[in-house]
Order: sequence, then C-alpha cells, then structure tokens
Amino acid sequence: MFMVKAILKSKVFRYFISAGIATWVDITVYFVAFNYIYQKSNIDLFGVYTVSAPTASLILSYTMGLITNFLITKFLVFNESELATHQQLLRFVLVALFILVLNYFFMHFLINNFGWFPTIARGTSAITIGMLSFLIHKSFSFKMGRKNNN
Repeated sequence: MFMVKAILKSKVFRYFISAGIATWVDITVYFVAFNYIYQKSNIDLFGVYTVSAPTASLILSYTMGLITNFLITKFLVFNESELATHQQLLRFVLVALFILVLNYFFMHFLINNFGWFPTIARGTSAITIGMLSFLIHKSFSFKMGRKNNN
C-alpha cells in the first residue's frame, strides 16, 4: 500500500498518466477525424488552399489533446507551480506549438519516406516527442521553486 501511495505522489508518474490520457484523446480524435469526419479526403479551403486529411486531423486532434493535457497537468501534476494560470497557459501553448511543429515534420517524414499509415505515424510521433515535452513543461510551463521541484 505504501508503494502505491508513493507512486501516486510521483509527479513523473502523474505527468505520464496525464500525457497518456491526453494522447489517447488525441489519437482517438485523429482516427475519428481522419476516417469519418474528413473521410480520408483533402479539404479545399475556399478554392485557395488545400489541407490534407492527415494535416486537418492532426490540427483537430492536437487541439483536443492540448486542452485535456493542460487541465490535467495543471491541477493534478504541477499544482504547486508559482506561476499564474494565464502564464502557465501561455507557456503551455507556446511549448505545445513547438511540439506540434516537431510532430508535423516527424509524421510527414514517417508517412512520406516510409509509407506509414497516418494513424500509426501519429501514435509514434506522440510517444517519441512526448518525452521531450515532459522536460520542457516541468522546467518552463509549470516552473516551481527549488523546494517543490521534485
């Protein structure tokens, strides 16, 4: 029982649970959007620009995952952060946009160079780049004083 309590108190454990839930939301929304909302077809924006189904699905799914991840991370992982909520959100979104760009290029690489199915490429990029995300959010988005930073 003591071991279970210790694990639940761990910020790293709670972060990865939060990230896991957000990733599940992200990948589920991606699958539904790609296959059923956009029906694997490109989206024509007013005859001016065409967005591919994988890209449109990524934008929608990443947004849903971002909202889920911020709320869980703020309230269950880094709730001792000394930053105001608006600062946390701004930093979280900035980091998320950086991570989104990394995800986009990594997915593009996997899909176009290796012929991976888009949903598999999305899952792979989410897990790989998600590890970097923890380190950046811990030290930047939810910055804490030295005594709370464990």
